[in-house]
Amino acid sequence: MPPETQAFISIGSNIAPTQNIICSLELLQTMPQTRLKRRSSWYRTRPWGIENQAEFLNLVVEVETALAPETLLEHTQTIEQRLERRRTLRNGPRTIDLDLLLHGDRVLTLPQLTLPHPGLHQRDFMLIPLLEIAPEAHHPTLGPLQALRDAVSYRQIIERIPQPATDGLAEPA
Repeated sequence: MPPETQAFISIGSNIAPTQNIICSLELLQTMPQTRLKRRSSWYRTRPWGIENQAEFLNLVVEVETALAPETLLEHTQTIEQRLERRRTLRNGPRTIDLDLLLHGDRVLTLPQLTLPHPGLHQRDFMLIPLLEIAPEAHHPTLGPLQALRDAVSYRQIIERIPQPATDGLAEPA
């Protein structure tokens, strides 16, 4: 088996969000050569892009994986399909959205995948949950994520919400 890499995946939903996020966490734990290590708290957030839609629930998970980034992406897209994600409207409502934020220090630009995630440094609903579980995390080209978080001008996060540990992972203190 190839060496494991630390990767971070953002999870969001605004259609039956609690149910779909719990299902996505369960499905993430079934991915081959991948172990779910930690998850952030859940956050209630304003929509990004199209504001006239329901608020989202968002969180970030850390995984250790031996999968290549492209293969990990394929697995997350399969989970989105199983949860009936429809890509009809960019930034529109969704049952589930799984975004690969970081895969080690990989910098990658492919038609289907850009690493680090191109919006990571602009979106507090990605940065704050990621920093909650990995406070020393770095963007491979822009530096410490803590400094990037402090520079975000538009805040989507409304509040951190208590969520039972239904996924077998402890919620951060």
